[in-house]
Amino acid sequence: MLTIKELPKELQQCITPRELSTGQILFQQGDPTEFMFWVESGRLKLVSFTEEQMITYYTVGEGDSFAETAINADTYSCTVIAEQPSRVIGIPKHKFLEALHQSSNLCKQYVSHLSQRFESVKQLLELRSIRSARNRLLHYLSQQCQPGQSTIPLTTSLKVLAANLGMSPEVLSRTFSQLETEQIVSRKKGSVTLLADWLSF
Repeated sequence: MLTIKELPKELQQCITPRELSTGQILFQQGDPTEFMFWVESGRLKLVSFTEEQMITYYTVGEGDSFAETAINADTYSCTVIAEQPSRVIGIPKHKFLEALHQSSNLCKQYVSHLSQRFESVKQLLELRSIRSARNRLLHYLSQQCQPGQSTIPLTTSLKVLAANLGMSPEVLSRTFSQLETEQIVSRKKGSVTLLADWLSF
């Protein structure tokens, strides 16, 4: 992913920092797109609202950019809410567009960045299409497991992981307990280990 430190100096010189408290809204769906954003610290969620519920797209943490579609839109396509005290960095959209026009290298970096974002969102959609919570969690763990390894570090809280998987924290906790009972996984603070191969879907 493209980080703030990789941006040209002229862009780093025009950043606008924002401090957010837990639950504070950075911008709402339909607001004019004025800034491109990166997370300096904390965690935020990207959501939209229907008449019946709030839909969480995904969460972003330290070093991540978000709402990248703003670059080609007049209004933001989602609402962004801080899940914990957070600090974000905003770069004026027009400045960012000017830098893209002037730097082919930045363009290539940003296209690569968008491709990675697309792939990560695609994986989330695939996960959420799996109806069984057990199979969904197993599929996620298998995606995160590196070749030749069986231990997966948990870099987010269970609450954040549950939101990304499209289930409640309670369902995620019960599902982990089920997999432990089945002796498929073992857990310790900060990691999960797959104990057996599985062929469930």
